[in-house]
Amino acid sequence: MRQFKSWILFSVCAALLAVAVLGFSLTTQEFEKKYINKNNVSSDELLELNNTIKAIQKYYITDVSTQKLMDNALRGMVSQLDPHSDFLDKRAMDELNTTVSGEFAGIGVELTIERGMLRVISPIADSPAARAGIKPGDLIVKIDDKIIQDMTVSNAINYIKGTPGTEITLTIIRKDEQKPLKLTMKREIVKIQSVKSKMLAPGYGYIRLAIFQGPVENKMKEAITKLKQESNGELKGFILDLRNNPGGLLDVSADVVDLFLDKNEKTNQYHHLIVYTKGRMPSSNIRFYAKPGDIIPNVPMVVLINGGSASASEIAAGALQDYKRVIVMGTRSFGKGSVQTVIPITKNSALKLTTALYYTPAGREIQARGIEPDVIIPDLTVDPKKITGLIDFDEANYDRHILNSDPNKIEQKPRDVDAQSQEKSISQLAVDDYQLYEALMMLKGLHAIER
Repeated sequence: MRQFKSWILFSVCAALLAVAVLGFSLTTQEFEKKYINKNNVSSDELLELNNTIKAIQKYYITDVSTQKLMDNALRGMVSQLDPHSDFLDKRAMDELNTTVSGEFAGIGVELTIERGMLRVISPIADSPAARAGIKPGDLIVKIDDKIIQDMTVSNAINYIKGTPGTEITLTIIRKDEQKPLKLTMKREIVKIQSVKSKMLAPGYGYIRLAIFQGPVENKMKEAITKLKQESNGELKGFILDLRNNPGGLLDVSADVVDLFLDKNEKTNQYHHLIVYTKGRMPSSNIRFYAKPGDIIPNVPMVVLINGGSASASEIAAGALQDYKRVIVMGTRSFGKGSVQTVIPITKNSALKLTTALYYTPAGREIQARGIEPDVIIPDLTVDPKKITGLIDFDEANYDRHILNSDPNKIEQKPRDVDAQSQEKSISQLAVDDYQLYEALMMLKGLHAIER
């Protein structure tokens, strides 16, 4: 990280994830001259701080360095502003640089602070946290034997991260559970696979986007091209799964949205906007616009979201929803709609301050509200014994059924083996992932109507 630059951070970066990084050109000296020097702290206030430090160093039971006291004072000053603002010492800045690279040793979970406790925004797909069963909304009250009380996210990260292969036990409180749960997992180098794709059924493609980070736009293009080839160029519907996607880079999110929008009369409704931010500083006001070309024009789309979909995920879902390009299904998203700016204050420290809010093309503010789905689909568990009611199933489907004696009956063709396999696969999908099943049924229904 260069000393004389500032960055706009988009996701909840004080967690074990990447953060959004967008440059703007104010140097530290310019920032001080323009904003800080106009609001000088009074000599009385500085004297109060100095006397407090002297009193601690004179009377406290053990020695405390001036540097540690100053770091604690700054951290407390900034962290009390909101859950996402923080003071970054050298260690925190090193952590920031590591997480931006997309690879780190930890458990892979996005965190925020709520009433002095750590709340899980989302576990990263295929991470130790996800495999251990951590869910969005879980409250972490203990890390091993360390009780979480008024701890900053940065401090929590220091306890969670460690040597790959070592165990960590989190004690969590979960809604609808009568007592705390203890989940043990092993730390590992978390490598984020941002894009996964597959065909759910002939003609119906699916992409799971885990995070808006790195060359996601190119990976999305490659995945969609593959889906087109597997459907012989006849893609009937497409599902973009943003569930438990905690965010990432603002510009990457805009690029992904732009894949599915065309710069035409329809997007002119909102002046071709994808997202914009508003803050007190002119440099905090940023706009992203759609460019010509939709990668899958006229193909019906569903976007899946849930309470673990945050920041960049909400931008994507909100923009595509505003332009009615997709049907958003699932449950309400997390509601993280603020922008953070990292401002260096010394060579080895910086402030991460909330400086702006972001808005969808229609002017919707997502902060603390989230994105409401067009169709609410709770995350249900389907009883496999009752699965026959979820697919087309009648008397003729039974083996050894009694034949119709009407000579004018429609000739019954032997059932296609592939069709039987497909039905079984779809019925299993309802058991494994009910929300995804409903999204697929929505697309099939839309295709049937268009025919």
